[in-house]
Amino acid sequence: MRIRKRIELENIKVFRSETTTENPDGSGGNGNNTQSVPDCGIKFRLRGETLDGFGPRQPAEITDENGEKHPLMGGWNETEIAFNVSDSDIPRVLAWFDDNYHGVTEPESALLRKNRSTAVHEALKRYRKASDSSNLFTSPFRIAWRYRYSDNTCSGFHDCGVLSCFRTAPLLPVMSHQLSGKYLHTRVQVRNVSARLMYRLDATPSFTALRNRITAIDIYATKQAGMYPEDGEVAGIRSMTVDGTPRRCWYYDRYTEEDINTQVMSDSDFRLIGSVPADEITGSDNYVTLRMSAGTLADFSKLPKPEDNLPSPAGKTIHLRTEPLHLDYPEDEKSVRSLTLRGVFRRDKVKVRLYASQHRETRRLIAAATGPYIRGLFGTRWRWFEVEIECPMREGDFFEAITFEFTNPMH
Repeated sequence: MRIRKRIELENIKVFRSETTTENPDGSGGNGNNTQSVPDCGIKFRLRGETLDGFGPRQPAEITDENGEKHPLMGGWNETEIAFNVSDSDIPRVLAWFDDNYHGVTEPESALLRKNRSTAVHEALKRYRKASDSSNLFTSPFRIAWRYRYSDNTCSGFHDCGVLSCFRTAPLLPVMSHQLSGKYLHTRVQVRNVSARLMYRLDATPSFTALRNRITAIDIYATKQAGMYPEDGEVAGIRSMTVDGTPRRCWYYDRYTEEDINTQVMSDSDFRLIGSVPADEITGSDNYVTLRMSAGTLADFSKLPKPEDNLPSPAGKTIHLRTEPLHLDYPEDEKSVRSLTLRGVFRRDKVKVRLYASQHRETRRLIAAATGPYIRGLFGTRWRWFEVEIECPMREGDFFEAITFEFTNPMH
């Protein structure tokens, strides 16, 4: 029998130690340039634009979750969601719009579940793909910058945190609908902002003294977070509160804000998305668009990585060791198949070691990995397991839980 067991670290005894590393200010580039990195005073913001092919038919004043207005959007982006409906499902589909389920006598078909899920997810993917192709951001991501010097070295990172207009997947209120024969057609608003990345430079005095050594400021970002499970369920059309009033909306599984924040903060895979040349580095109160090559966001995985993609480390390395764990079966011998470390931390730097023993007093190393996963284990069965974790930590990083997947032949 294969069993999954999640163990919260706060619920077990954990032995902890930490060591302080050099350069706790986070400078991680080459040479002496990175010992002290003056702030250039750069600030970022997102400015919404109407997405080509998704233009609104209904005008609206667009305000995002941060209270920022986006006057370049004349209304919410709109798109189509449509699919075929079988005869037995027509009464149910009609009831989605008027809540009159008295005529619904048949259970919904598997075809209806499949068609609506495909149609909604395809509409969301179409919106994201079009936004990426236009270099417009639609979901949260982390942003950072560093100097590129005239001697071809680079400074350490300055982590500027997370940028977003909306922190959860878009609501999809229905603007109009038509059931023509066996074909349902709906036009929906996409309650999301497709936004251009803007910046401005204050050019602080400490930066001004450094500028003759700088050839550019390189801008890095992480991949935009996924907002919903692509294999999630679409339940149909339901009443949801939009702008304080009930509206008919397509209802689909969406990640919570906490899930998305954890996803964003655990991602340290920064990629170069654009640069500000030295001759354009002037102090100004005006935001300007960051120039990005065509298709930058569409080909994100192919973008250059920095030599060191650690923004703002906290200057310490954490060492954790759990107490011996019996995984709720103290008398049985178990075979661990995989282990996953949960939390917000540098996934490319964390080191995990798994020890096993038949008795609490003795142990042996059975697996080790760089990264939060240990996979592909098989063979000998053990009664007790210990986990060691080692990772350089940034401010706000934490370890939350360990998930074991194991087999127990006694159950």
